[in-house]
Amino acid sequence: MRLTLLLCLLLIYLPCGQAQQAPDLTKPSLHQRPRPYAPPVDLNGTWVGELYQDAGGIAETFELSMQLQQIGITIKGTSYVRFGDIWAEMEFSGFQAENGSWKITESKVVRAEKPKDLSWCMKSYELRLGYTSKGIVLSGPWWGNSDFGPCVPGSVRLMKKKKQV
Repeated sequence: MRLTLLLCLLLIYLPCGQAQQAPDLTKPSLHQRPRPYAPPVDLNGTWVGELYQDAGGIAETFELSMQLQQIGITIKGTSYVRFGDIWAEMEFSGFQAENGSWKITESKVVRAEKPKDLSWCMKSYELRLGYTSKGIVLSGPWWGNSDFGPCVPGSVRLMKKKKQV
């Protein structure tokens, strides 16, 4: 009974039918707050590391290097993948997505050495910049297709090669 009376009193004294206050557009809403400023990272140069392939591929780990040429939010270059005597150099291009990752797709084999029964996997990558005590890292998943169908996917981890002085 007391609760009902309290609710009735609240309904009587609360203003009804008033227009809602317009939002203050000079302040960003919670989901639109600006991110802290981060200086752009120069991706130009040689990145070296490993390409990992999930179980079922021809090897678990391959040597990988990428020569990157960044032009604003676009990127192009060559990738070089190697496992023992099997290797390939491939052209790629890509762009920076809205979420900050770099989407890269290999387009053709420039030169290679492989057994006749092997088909090169033309890969797509989604790489993100990260920071470690050793330097800047590009890492993320990859997937692709060969003449035999989808490749066993995996991940990549690359570090920018320091310039020799």
